[in-house]
Formats: sequence, C-alpha cells, structure tokens
Amino acid sequence: MLSASVKTELQLYIRPPRWFVTPVFDSYRQVLFQVPFLQYFANSLIVAVGTTLGAMVLGALAAYGFSRFAFRGAATVRFLILMTRMVPRIALVVPYFLMMLRLGLLDTYTGLILAYVSFALPFTIWLMIGFFDEVPRDIEEAAFVDGCTRFRAFRDVVLPLAAPGLVVTGIFAFLLSWNEFLFALILSGVHSKTLPVVIAGFNTEVGPLYNEMSAAATLVMIPTVILTLALQRHVVRGLTLGAVKG
Repeated sequence: MLSASVKTELQLYIRPPRWFVTPVFDSYRQVLFQVPFLQYFANSLIVAVGTTLGAMVLGALAAYGFSRFAFRGAATVRFLILMTRMVPRIALVVPYFLMMLRLGLLDTYTGLILAYVSFALPFTIWLMIGFFDEVPRDIEEAAFVDGCTRFRAFRDVVLPLAAPGLVVTGIFAFLLSWNEFLFALILSGVHSKTLPVVIAGFNTEVGPLYNEMSAAATLVMIPTVILTLALQRHVVRGLTLGAVKG
C-alpha cells in the first residue's frame, strides 16, 4: 500500500512489479488538496473519539455491575449481550436507517456515534468484565471501611487499578469506529462522511484510482499507529493483566 502510494500509474501496472522506485507524491497532493480530506479526517476523529468515550463509560459501568453483583439471570443477560455481536451487520442497516431517519439523525455525528456505540458496547463489556474480575475485592472493602461510597470506590480505586485493561479496550473501540464502512456509508452524507467512505469513493466509473486510494489509506493508518505506539506500555500490561497468578 505504501509502495503503491508513491508510484506513478505506469509504475503501478508494470510487470514484473518494481518494489523500490523513486517516490512520487502526486497521489498525496491529489488526496489532500483535490478533496476536503482534512474535513473528512476531522469527521472520522470526532466520531471515533465520541464512540470510544461512550462505549468506555457505558461499558465500564455495565461490566463493573456484572463483575461485582450476582443476580438471577446474570449469565443469560451476558450471553444475550454477546449475541448482539453475532447478528450480521447487513441485517441491521435498514432498521438503523429508518430509526435515524425518524429521529432526524441522518448525516449527523450523533447518529453515527449512537450506531457505533451499540456495536462496540458488547465487546467492551465482555472485555472489561475480565479486567474488573482481576481487581481484588479486598481493596474495595478497605475503601468502604474508610468511608468511600460504591461509586467513589469504583472511580478512585477500581478504575485506576484496571487502567491498562481500559486502555486496551479503548483502543479496540477506537479502531472499530475508525474503520467502520457499511454504516458510515448508509448513515452519513455530505456533512458527516468519514474516511472509509472517502477511500471507497476512489473506485470511480473509469476504474479504481489505486494511487490515490493507497495514499488515503496510508494517511488513515497514521492516527492508529501513533495511538498504539503512544500507549504501547499500557497495551502490553493490559493484554497480560491477570495472566500471572501470585
């Protein structure tokens, strides 16, 4: 992809292919200046950040409830939450479109964020349950003895201890919304179009514009690479949280 983004069209189709060529950045200039790429980039960033925050807040509260409170039917409810991830996305397109149409949320950030949060929530809940289970209950009980309320113990004790796991969950939620295409295509429009839809738009009537498509895809990857590298220490800790028992 990176190689294709810095080739001319002739170099792209030459056989046998040449992997190393003198880079040409015309495709990047086309993407950045011939289309409002920065506006679409901002749209994707707003939707991805909003989805991540919404999924993290709701998912953390739900996961903490499942982790700390035993109630009748808890296992069934958890399974039903997981089942929502098994429903094919294509089967939900029309219901979501009609719902957003009636609510007046088509082509809005709010509509996209609500749809994306509903997809990310089952995954975040199940992932966070495991992280909260690894936080010893004795620490919370000590906080209760010191006068903390349940919510304050959750906020000041449990969340900091589970922070590495929350970072991992947040990255997955961000990637899910950043890369979503189907619902972005159906629910967005001129004002809220996101980058995956923009990249698909380079498949024109005269054929795919592989140079521009590769350049746009390369630019789309940059935020996720930066995010992962910046949070790498937390990612490693989160993925190994609870793997070693004392």
